[in-house]
Amino acid sequence: MSNLLNYHRYLFQWHCRKFFRFRRHLSEAEKAYLETCFALSSSFREVSDSGYEHFSYYSYSHRVHGDKVNSSRLAYGSVANPEPALQAALPVIQEHSVELDPYFLESKNSKFYGLGWDLLEKQFKVYFRVQPVQALPENLTHLLEGYELEDHRDEGLVSFTYTRDQLSESKIYLYPKSSLNLPAGAQGQASMLSDQRGLVKQYDLNQPERWTERLSPPGQRILQLYRELDEDLDTIQYQDEENYTLYFP
Repeated sequence: MSNLLNYHRYLFQWHCRKFFRFRRHLSEAEKAYLETCFALSSSFREVSDSGYEHFSYYSYSHRVHGDKVNSSRLAYGSVANPEPALQAALPVIQEHSVELDPYFLESKNSKFYGLGWDLLEKQFKVYFRVQPVQALPENLTHLLEGYELEDHRDEGLVSFTYTRDQLSESKIYLYPKSSLNLPAGAQGQASMLSDQRGLVKQYDLNQPERWTERLSPPGQRILQLYRELDEDLDTIQYQDEENYTLYFP
């Protein structure tokens, strides 16, 4: 049994103890999918075919609104092994009665990326990597209007959110080529284009300590818990000191 497999199992159990009892809320098919992803992992950071190094194939995130914290957010998949991850995901997708556009399962431009959950909000998410991003189906290309695609990486990410198994949001993630004009402590940006929320920016951090003082007490408590794992804040979606989402590891 690999050390990396043990790491992902431990990380999952640690989150169950510290933040949210995921196992109680996931079906057997969903737990089997996660176990497959744990076993497929080849590195802590997997690089896509395009050479992009900042796709995180796993994430635990915490959405903070004032004193309220939602730590029921989890996502797992695979960058290095998309096909076996998809085969493990299909029973889960069927279980949620999700009807995916055949494009994402059949097109050579699309590769499965992962599944996600926001269990308190009763949301289920499916992710695909698409290259080139402008080769999307027509019902999504309107989200790209007004954006200079030549200023972004050729590979993008598409996400579908289902609330109580009904499609509630479609999103495209674009990744700017330039690292100019980033806030202090950030090394990269993802521009999330949502059909419900418009443009939302997420920042990959290389100096997370520069964001610490910008977080409210609930966020500070979360950071303190992750110090048990020697893990720093990886990515942040920030509105203000009372409203933000933290992504680990």
